[in-house]
Formats: sequence, C-alpha cells, structure tokens
Amino acid sequence: MVSVAMGVGWRILSSRAGLAVIACALLWGWHVHDRRQAVSAAREGCVRDFELTAVQAELEAVRRRMVAANEASQALREKLQVAEGEALRFAAELEAYQRETQVNSEGVVDSGLLRRLRAN
Repeated sequence: MVSVAMGVGWRILSSRAGLAVIACALLWGWHVHDRRQAVSAAREGCVRDFELTAVQAELEAVRRRMVAANEASQALREKLQVAEGEALRFAAELEAYQRETQVNSEGVVDSGLLRRLRAN
C-alpha cells in the first residue's frame, strides 16, 4: 500500500500539472516571505523616521533651553555688576561716614547726642 501511494505521489510530482502546482506553491511561499520582509522594512523605516523626528525635536528643545539659559546668565551678570557697583559705593559711603563721624571710644553717649535722641 505504501508503494502504491509512493507511485501515485511520484507520478503527480513528475507530471506537468504537479510541477505547475509545486511551482505555484513555491512562488506563493516566496511572495508571502517577500511581503513580510517588505512590511518589516517599512515598519523599521517608519520607526527610524519617528525616532529621528523625536531626536530632532529634543535637540531643538535643548537649543531653546540653552538660549534661555544664556539670556538668564547675561541678565544675572548685569545684575551682579550693578550689585557690585552699589556695594562699592556703599563701602565708600560707609568709609567716608566713619572718617567724618567721631565715635566715643569708650562707647558712652555724650549729653548732646542723648538730647537729640530723646527729642526724636
């Protein structure tokens, strides 16, 4: 019985119709495989494009942050220069006040100053 089935199978495989069926099956298999590869390549291309777009957007955000940080840094430097100028002016004013004002070395308030303080 097995030999009969083998004989029939061989006759189908060796006939033109059998070869045409086998060729069609091979072509169909190749088509399915090729379609899967095309879909996979398209998916990978879309993912790559999406990742590129995301990285470009992130880069642009970092650039905007850098510009904002530079502007803030410049503003702080200007404020620092103004504060340092005011500090120098105040130090000079304090030094001049110390030179012009006589302070009792014993830390005792004289009667004239005491009267002025009580008057206020």
